[in-house]
Amino acid sequence: MKIKRSVGGLVLSLLIAAPVMADPAVGQWVTVDDEDGTQKSVVDIRVNDKGELQGTVVKVLKEDDQGKVCSECPDDFKDQPIEGLTFMWGLEKDGEGEWKSGHILDPQSGKIYKSKLNVADDGESLEVRGYIGVSWIGRSQTWLKYEAPADQTAVTAEAPVKESTDTSTANVE
Repeated sequence: MKIKRSVGGLVLSLLIAAPVMADPAVGQWVTVDDEDGTQKSVVDIRVNDKGELQGTVVKVLKEDDQGKVCSECPDDFKDQPIEGLTFMWGLEKDGEGEWKSGHILDPQSGKIYKSKLNVADDGESLEVRGYIGVSWIGRSQTWLKYEAPADQTAVTAEAPVKESTDTSTANVE
């Protein structure tokens, strides 16, 4: 009897968790600089044990930025290596491929913003918005779905990335 109940509980918890695990935002994405359109890094986006979305830099792509630390960052982020840094956290699910009410750290400026994100209908790009106060006072970046070559298991700077034709942003001064 205990085994049936345990298996039933496990199946039920997997069914409840499956929609979050299968969210199209989860996976690896290439960040694109909203000023010059260059690919900056590969980030890994996952749902944590609290059911919140978070993002971690797994590879810095710009050669000049490799090995840098978050020198302008506050508190526990101060002087942490950019690679391996969890820079986005606390996003709550708002629908399929839509997350809101989180925070995002800009390692270059050290500033922390409120954030939200939405996966494009085709699942190949992700609009990430950082803002102050209300979401229309901020800026957006379009990140691209990362696809490692079939013979490669680790993320590297040499791995091809899908090209984007849309690098439009909403910059706020």
